[in-house]
Parts: sequence; structure tokens; C-alpha cells
Amino acid sequence: MSTYTVVKGDTLSAIATKFGTTVADLKNLNGLKDNILKIGQVLKLKKTPAPAPPKPVPAQPAPPAGASIYKVVKGDTLSGIAKRFGTTVEAIKTLSKLKTTVLSIGQVLQIPGTVKPAQPQPPTTPPVVTPPVVTPPPPVTPPPAAPGDYMAARKQYGLVVRPDTDFRRFELSVPLPDGRTVVAKMRDNVKYSTFTKYPEGIVYGGQSTINIPIEKVVSVGLTSRQAAALEYVSSHEGKYDAINSYDGGIFSFGFIQFVGAVEHGGSLNRVLAGMKANAPARFAQVFQQVGIDSAAGNTTVLDESGRLLSGDEAWLYIQKTVPLYGAFIRAGFDPDLVLEQLRAANDLYVQSALNFRLNLTLNGVKITVPRLRDILSSEGLLTAVIAIAINRGTGTMGRFVGEIMTTIAAAKNITTPEALRELDERLICQTLADSSTDTRTRARAQGVLDAGLSFEKA
Repeated sequence: MSTYTVVKGDTLSAIATKFGTTVADLKNLNGLKDNILKIGQVLKLKKTPAPAPPKPVPAQPAPPAGASIYKVVKGDTLSGIAKRFGTTVEAIKTLSKLKTTVLSIGQVLQIPGTVKPAQPQPPTTPPVVTPPVVTPPPPVTPPPAAPGDYMAARKQYGLVVRPDTDFRRFELSVPLPDGRTVVAKMRDNVKYSTFTKYPEGIVYGGQSTINIPIEKVVSVGLTSRQAAALEYVSSHEGKYDAINSYDGGIFSFGFIQFVGAVEHGGSLNRVLAGMKANAPARFAQVFQQVGIDSAAGNTTVLDESGRLLSGDEAWLYIQKTVPLYGAFIRAGFDPDLVLEQLRAANDLYVQSALNFRLNLTLNGVKITVPRLRDILSSEGLLTAVIAIAINRGTGTMGRFVGEIMTTIAAAKNITTPEALRELDERLICQTLADSSTDTRTRARAQGVLDAGLSFEKA
């Protein structure tokens, strides 16, 4: 039995993916009742079973006269291989009897023509005799696609698919604007979730935790304390490049999983519209280049035949076209585009939470607090309120906070809004953590307390 210590930004689903297990197995092994983790928490992991003895590899048939053998390696695409060896995708597909362009690592292809081996250099030591192999040239970075060539642009995202027991593993290579490349490891057939609607849909916990300067966060319409609160929440709820496409949201993306499906609010349409409006050059380079666009607040995409799909039909196409996930993952590492996730979170959750109207009965006296921000102002409690609103909804947050404040007011014989403003905000957060009936609310309030945020009033 091995262990793993939870670090900032971890989620159960990301840990399960990292160690080749499932959320259900992790919860059962560790006696967890929910998916809430704490920094420093130690999780037990099953030992990785010893690998089974390798199966005999059948001898590969000899290639036809004038052809060569090539074995697929990580990062290969059919178009890239064809370019390296001076042939075409169709020629390789025909000779290798391929029905699709999807490749698996270790797959053997037959390449038209004879590949000339490099001329050996005079040895300075006795030469080592090795079996003849075809060594591919170094990988070549695909040239930028011509304007409007969205199908060619999609090929920059190299995809490798590996079958597993009852699901498939995906590795998507995503080039980033700074020259780095990240590999997104994903899987489909998410049976462990009760919300699974699309077995072919994928789960990806994400990797991006890039830091957005506080002055940038303020620019979306927040005070410095509110911005600090949202920045904390964004670093604890999820990764900026996280994706799930297996539930009713069709395609969800970002640190709070903005959803594409109209039935579930379609908040991801709003995020993409914001990216296009506020960072048009970056949006064009990341999304429009591969045929994804936003028009009148609606997301569109071009399919292989050039047909323009819109709304949920567009999201269903994106869901099934895994290379397109690369554009979203790339956007999760782009500060200008990540800022639009924060802007949407502010518009959809933060402002509605801060402006929530409280109707309370304090020791028999009915009072109204027009806006929650009128009585709460510390960085710590604002953070807890925003985190609960994002995770549980603004209405549920308002009900929980109202119940706690009524309880505290009863103990202190408070009957006016002015007296509520003087309440110790750490006490409110601690009471939420100690007595809320909702586990996720308790976890978020306790997380804020553990983080050491300030509860000093503005």
C-alpha cells in the first residue's frame, strides 16, 4: 500500500487519473464520504500490480517490395509521418490497410518507397552490430496553417489513443504560446459518475494553475478584497484547462466547469463570447484558427465538410472531436483568455452573491439587508461566501449564511442591521464550518479558515 499527500489544487478525479485508478476506489480505500480534500491530507493508494509477462509478439509480415516498416512513437501523426518520408496520408493508409488516421504507440505502418539509412561514420571504437531499423528524422513542428485552413490547424494537436479494459486512454499534445508543449492525459467511459450521459465523453482534471496578477483580476469589476477572494477560489475549485464531456452539460471547461449545453445555462458560450470581445487576437489564434467561433453569444464550429454548426449541435461535434480539446487546453494556459473565465465567474456568481438580499427574523424582529456586501467586508468571509455560491449556488449560499447569522444574533440579542455589521466575521465563518448541514459548505468555510486569510473588516 502506498500513499499520496494532497497539495494545493488537487481534486480526487485528477489524483485518480494520475495514479490509474478511479474516484470510487479512492473513496472506498480511504473511507471518504464525499470528494472534498484538504491540503496535507494523506490518501492511501493501491499498489500498482506487477506487470503481466509480455505476450509473444507475432512476427510482422514482410512489407511489399519497395516499401519499408515504421513503428509509431509518442507524438506521431499520420500527416507528420507522411511528410517525413515524402509520401501521402492516403498512400500510407492504403498500404497499411488503415480505416482512420488515429494511431497507437507501437503500431506498425508500411511506408511506400525505400527509406535510405544514414551513412555510417568511421568508428573510433569497434562497431556494435545492431539489427537494421528505420529511424525517423527528428519531429518537425508543423508550419502555421494558411489563413482559413482550419482542418490543417487542428493537426497541431497530436492525438494518441490506447485501449484499456473497458475504456480508452487519450494523450493529446498541446503546443503552448510560450513554446512549451503539455500532454493532456484523458479517458472516456466514465462509469464511476452517476451523472454520465455520454460514454464516449472524456474526463480531464487539467494542469493549469497560472497566476493572474491581482490588478488584472480587479479589472473585471472587483475591489481588491473581492479580487483576492476570487483569486483564492479559482486556485482551489479546479484547473483553468479542466474539461469534462460526459455529463448533460455536453462539454464543460474551466476552473468552475462552465457548461456548453443551453439546458444547463450555456455559461461556456458566455466565456467564449467574452474571449472574442476582450482578447480578439488571442481568440483568433487559439479558437478561430481551428474553426471555432462565437457569434451573438452563440458558439459555432465548422465540421470537416465546411458546414457551420451552432449551439448544442456545435458542442456535440466538439465533444466527439478530441483534437479540438487542444484549443481549450491551450486557452487554459493563456493569461488573457483565463481572465475571461474570471470575468464570467464575477458576472455569474460573485456579484449575485455580494448583492444577495437577506430577509431575516432576529429575535422576533423582521429586518431586511438589501445587499450582503452591506454587512460583510473581510477578505476571509467574502472568500467563503463566493466559494459557497460558486459550488452550491447563490440561493443556497444565502440560505446558509442567513441561518447562521440568525443563530448568532439570537445568542447576542441582536435585532438591527447595524448590529449585524459589527459581528465578528471569523465567528460567522467558523460557525459555518462547525454547524452547516452541507458537507461542501463546511469544507469550503474550513478551507478558508485553514488558509489564514484576514477577517479584518474593511
